This record gives sequence, structure tokens and C-alpha cells, in this order.
Amino acid sequence: MNITRTPISTAAPYVLADVKERGRIDGDYADWEVSQLGNTAAQEIEAHCGLALLAQRITVTLGDWCCRIPLPIGPFWTEALTEHPLTVELIDEAGNVTPHPAGWWIEGGRYPVLSLTASGHGQYLRINYPAGYGMDQASIPSDLQLAISDHAAHLYDARALTEHKQGLSIAAARIAARHRKVAVA
Repeated sequence: MNITRTPISTAAPYVLADVKERGRIDGDYADWEVSQLGNTAAQEIEAHCGLALLAQRITVTLGDWCCRIPLPIGPFWTEALTEHPLTVELIDEAGNVTPHPAGWWIEGGRYPVLSLTASGHGQYLRINYPAGYGMDQASIPSDLQLAISDHAAHLYDARALTEHKQGLSIAAARIAARHRKVAVA
């Protein structure tokens, strides 16, 4: 499985003042660095949870598939379907792309699932779909906004440490745990 994220929204997924307040950072001397850490914190939370915080176009390419395909990134962004439609395509051995000939439907929500009425024939299946909570920071759930601010402040505090524990801040990890997909083996 190959996953590509293409941003639709160019907004920041945090409020700079909130990150600075959480990190007890006064003045504007570190705004650029805090902004970079805010973006990094948001990307780490997205990767940890399998989320798209802000609007993104997700492209998933599969070599093996069945008729029910859990999509890796959520939530499915139904409001964007007019401008960013869901596409399901087959790619053959020569690289030719054709629309999937059989029917399909999507179960949206936080954990989207694509269901195909038939598997189709091709070497790869490519799915493009819009995901995210919306176009700006205000559309992100408040607990995830806090997780971004807390983790960015944590990264700021630990920026000069060479032997610091890796991973999300404790608060961000606890918040993110509520948004992660659970796998049952």
C-alpha cells in the first residue's frame, strides 16, 4: 500500500498564540521556530492517529485488494466531494489507467471503508478521496487542537536536549489515543 497526502487547505492546524501560551513563550522572537514545531506536532499527530486534520486529498495505491477496503486516513470529508470527487481506478501492467468498471460505494466517517461490487482486473487499484475535518483550524476537534499545542510546546522545551524521550508528549499521546483506529488480530 502506498499513501500520498496532498494538502487542499493551506491554513495552519493550530493557533500560534495558543502554542505560545501552552509553552509559556513570551514575545515574538521565536515565532518562526514555534510555527515549525506546531506544523511538526500536527504531522506527528496525523501519522500517529491515521488522521487528516485539515483538508487533504488522499491517494492510496494497492497491489492486492478485496471488495471491502478500509481506507487508511480519515475522516472522510463529504463536503468536498463536489470539488474533489472520489475516484477509483485500475492501473494495468503497462501503466494505463482506467476507471474501475464495477460499482462501488463509500462508508464515510472517521474510519472510511470503500466497498466494491466486483474486484476488477489490474495490477494496482488507485483510490483518491478527500479527507480532513475542514479548511481551517477551527474545524479540528478541540481536544486535538490541545494535543497539537501541548506537543509543540513539548518539542520547544526539548529542542536542546540530546537524550530526551522520543514520541508524543504525555497529554498529546493520551488525547491521540482516543482518535486512533484499533486493530484486532
